[in-house]
Amino acid sequence: MKQLTSLLCVLLTVSTLSGCYNTYRVPSIEFRKLQSREALSQDRILQDKIGEDEGKALLSRNDKDAIAVKTIDGKQVAVTRDTRIFARSEGGRRYQVTPFSFSMYSSQLVASDRDTLKPLAALKSYEVDLLSTPKTTGIIAAGIALATGFIVVTALRAGTKSFN
Repeated sequence: MKQLTSLLCVLLTVSTLSGCYNTYRVPSIEFRKLQSREALSQDRILQDKIGEDEGKALLSRNDKDAIAVKTIDGKQVAVTRDTRIFARSEGGRRYQVTPFSFSMYSSQLVASDRDTLKPLAALKSYEVDLLSTPKTTGIIAAGIALATGFIVVTALRAGTKSFN
């Protein structure tokens, strides 16, 4: 019974503290749009690929503005400062970077706030993770239902006690 209680406590804690994310892969040009303003103004690769109007809009953005990037599948996703974004290496490791505070030069990605310096040749993809509200709600509801069921079963199996 103690093992079941311990397992239930761990599952309930994990279900309420974690969330489910949908991961979207984005092309490197779209990922470059998420750089710091200073890096955007110096990024010749990005400037050659996007139009002048889009370049001006990116440079004049507010720190709280969301930037829409197009995924490899053609879907538009909004990225804010709180969005989790990653660069994935050839070996499969994910390196998290903070939106609007990293730089991509012609040969390397620099995210000084995360102490990350990676050669672009070693990176195979770029990803945006967005919180999935339905999945997260489902996990939390399942955790609450499990805890409620455990309490009900415990109460029914306990019976009555008398001290006479």
